[in-house]
Amino acid sequence: MAPQHFLSQFSDKPRYNTKAVAQETGVPADTFRAWERRYGVPRPQRTEGGHRLYSERDIATIRWLRDRTAEGLTISQAIALMIEGSDTSLSWLNTAVDTEPHTWERMQARMIAALTDFDATRAEQILGEAFALYPLEDVFLKLIQPAMVEIGEQWHAGRLSVTAEHFATQFIRRKLSSLFNTYNVTEGRGLVVVGCAPSEQHDLGALMLAVFLVRHGWQVIYLGPEVPVKDLLDAVQHIQPDLVCLSASTTETATQLLEIGRALQQLPPPTPLFGYGGRAFNLNPVLTHKMPGTFLGRDAQEAVENVASLLSRSR
Repeated sequence: MAPQHFLSQFSDKPRYNTKAVAQETGVPADTFRAWERRYGVPRPQRTEGGHRLYSERDIATIRWLRDRTAEGLTISQAIALMIEGSDTSLSWLNTAVDTEPHTWERMQARMIAALTDFDATRAEQILGEAFALYPLEDVFLKLIQPAMVEIGEQWHAGRLSVTAEHFATQFIRRKLSSLFNTYNVTEGRGLVVVGCAPSEQHDLGALMLAVFLVRHGWQVIYLGPEVPVKDLLDAVQHIQPDLVCLSASTTETATQLLEIGRALQQLPPPTPLFGYGGRAFNLNPVLTHKMPGTFLGRDAQEAVENVASLLSRSR
């Protein structure tokens, strides 16, 4: 159905606040507010106090754009598609499309500067712009992940304080946790446990994988950093997941996964599959040679694809 005919079915009476729209659509508020700033879509009205109020038509518009971007279009392409199929009621969109070029390197530099300056407001704006332009997975793999690697390297080299690194990490963790809670399902394609090695404190990579998995329809139980071996084994026997995915960023924590992989194989049936990944294996691929289980790939996107392949074969 052409966008204008589809959208015309819905009321344009303003009724819903920002939180309600985010819950109804599953699209983070930062994202559709960035669409509004850059493209003029959606078009909420304002209360006397200046708060946005959205209509059912606005919600339908956000859902339509969400579905187009989920199909692989960028948001600018989705807006252009809406314009192409529109009548005069959407003609104002023609002047709203911003064709200013953006590069990942430019956005990375801006994000690093904002986070290391403790400027959450500016970081929110940069992230909102990125979500408005690109699919969520691309934003995390091509903007957030490289920016956090650079921040980590600056900290290791002594050019950045511990407090700045912690601020950046907590900012990104909040974003990932919010997305995980937005998309997480109680039933899905299969049950996956995600966490980190017993001494692994850096869990952003594991949390990113959890977000990517729930966005692809998997049910995920996220255990976070520093998961003790005994507690993990007890939980696995109780939960009976299809797959256990664990992350390690150093050689020391990667070695701990060797023990866990072997222990999982010794559990009574049904025995879950075991997958692993993380920076340690990317930097030193030889670590995978004696590791039980399956190396899931160099990033969260590869891991999602390998999880799907691994579980489809096992069934």
